[in-house]
Amino acid sequence: MTGRTDIDSTWEPRPAARWEDAFLGGNGRHGAMVYGDPADDRVIVNHHTLVRPNGSQRVRPPELADRLGRVQSALLAGDTGAAEHFGAGRPLVWVQPFHPAFQTRVRPVPGNAADPAAAYRRAVDFATGEITAACESWRSRVFVSRADDVIVQHVTGPGLAVDVTLDHALPGAPPRLAVGRSTVLTPDGARLTLRAGYPDSELAYTGATVLRTEGGRVSVAGEGVRVEGARSLLLLTRVRRHTGHLDLAAECAALPGGGYAALLARHAALHRPAFERAALTLDADPAERALPGSELVRRPDSPALLERLCAAGRYHLLSASGALPPRLTGLWTGDWDTAWSGAFTTNANLNLQIASAAAAALPEVSEAHAALVYGQLADWRDNARAIFGARGIVAPSHTDGESGHTRHYQRAYPLHLWTAGADWLLEPLIEHAETTGAEDPRLTAALHETALFYEDFLTRTGPDGRVAVVPSYSPENRPANASWGTVDATMDLAAARHALTAS
Repeated sequence: MTGRTDIDSTWEPRPAARWEDAFLGGNGRHGAMVYGDPADDRVIVNHHTLVRPNGSQRVRPPELADRLGRVQSALLAGDTGAAEHFGAGRPLVWVQPFHPAFQTRVRPVPGNAADPAAAYRRAVDFATGEITAACESWRSRVFVSRADDVIVQHVTGPGLAVDVTLDHALPGAPPRLAVGRSTVLTPDGARLTLRAGYPDSELAYTGATVLRTEGGRVSVAGEGVRVEGARSLLLLTRVRRHTGHLDLAAECAALPGGGYAALLARHAALHRPAFERAALTLDADPAERALPGSELVRRPDSPALLERLCAAGRYHLLSASGALPPRLTGLWTGDWDTAWSGAFTTNANLNLQIASAAAAALPEVSEAHAALVYGQLADWRDNARAIFGARGIVAPSHTDGESGHTRHYQRAYPLHLWTAGADWLLEPLIEHAETTGAEDPRLTAALHETALFYEDFLTRTGPDGRVAVVPSYSPENRPANASWGTVDATMDLAAARHALTAS
């Protein structure tokens, strides 16, 4: 499926002015947000594991099971507000917020910047994951390697004169973040590292960037290095979250060798086949296919827009899925105060984000989702036992990717009452199994545990003599004639019925 560059790419005639407009790359672990500005060539570095400790990781579900019977009886007797007292007084605890690591910056020495108005173009090739920006004789290329798990940036131009730094000062960065840097010159360039220790925590993260130059001179300058007279720069960047201290020399030595072309070829050999498993072609107007994305979105009836949206959606879904499935912001953020903590919101968003995985021929997405689900089953068992006094599993409404304990207590959003989560989150894995034909004993066991929960929980009957799901909650909905916590929310009924028949 080669030769679709007019469909499987997008471009813009100007650099990104803010991180929300950056072009994105990722390998399911590392993420890169590329501005493509020759006056300040910035790449924001992300990693799925970067969540800021806030104390929530130690919060366990409260022991509410001994109160459950009273709440059930009151609701069934017509006390529509009874569930408001089940868990009342407990604070809403947000999960650990997802945050960026830092940004690499390649800034021309004053007087040496290329003119961004001179035939400027930045683009992303969905089939390879390569992001490019170019004007005059300057060119910058970035991708996130699936083969080597590293962010690769290559900058070329005649007689490059630039300062290279690792900059942690992104919006919302904690003022008490303990930041340390080191710079070491090497025969072919330099090693730059940045360690950031979280306030009031033993956890930290460390980024390592190896700089290799072709020609020119490299010297220490400020918090980074200055390169003068080089024909090209190659930057290789990784980040790790950890406790204690890392061997910085070993971290840098572990970064791959080889030139840009060889690194890209290794990556593309893995990325391209995955991306090209499926495509949408609508015989669109070639002139519309050639438009930049900012112009194409103004033509909502254009077949070219649908083609590009399909390609872009598959690209970003693939790029954000690996160690974990996509967060609310995929694998990317440029701000430490990301909305809703940049978490996994499981009561709707996560399933909607990955709903096309099977149809889009992206098993990588389903496998990433499986890693999240199966990695948290022990916490889900804690939720079932502590809140409902039941066997089996109950999923939380939010997770940072580490803890699966329920901790969302709010009168208007009593998400600790939502029991449909486990069945809801297992549904994409059922679709994956049905699509591939592969049996997964982990899925069978999880479905069995979901059914066990309902066997223990569904012990009450309503006035009509039917089994009742009580208490029950439809996420972010409220009956017109009752409170948020209620009886027989449709989603809970559907999940219970499915769990008891599918397993």
